[in-house]
Amino acid sequence: MKIKSFLIILMVFIVSCKNKNRENELPNSEQNELLRKENQENEIEKIKMAKSKTMEQLQGKWKEIEYPYRTAEFVSSTVKFVEEGTENKPKFENFEVSENCHFDNNNIRDLKSGDIILTLPETKRCEKLKVSNDTLTLSGFSTNNNGDYNIIYKKLK
Repeated sequence: MKIKSFLIILMVFIVSCKNKNRENELPNSEQNELLRKENQENEIEKIKMAKSKTMEQLQGKWKEIEYPYRTAEFVSSTVKFVEEGTENKPKFENFEVSENCHFDNNNIRDLKSGDIILTLPETKRCEKLKVSNDTLTLSGFSTNNNGDYNIIYKKLK
């Protein structure tokens, strides 16, 4: 009789544990949604880190390698482009680093995931941006000559 009672209690315990595990399981659609949200949050975090790193790398003064009288100077979240023979006195303007251009621009083509865009809100201008070590490249599409352009700067020490 004791063994029979023990077996009954054991069976009840096993069945209740199995049911408890099923209660903790999420249906596939809920699991997929949680995974999608987690992946989206991870992607947003990666983008924020990439932007922060880019902002840090941009800081300082840069000189164009093909035309040495053109410079770019980044201070915090402002930039000043200086070039010889311009009518207006150069001044610092705000800039942003983003994944896309918020303005109606036709100078950016073939934008890929992971591309970084330098956005200049005051002039509603955007350029593809690539920065590594001591090289800064601004690129896009010129509507004047219907060709791609790359402006390459070296960081001044």
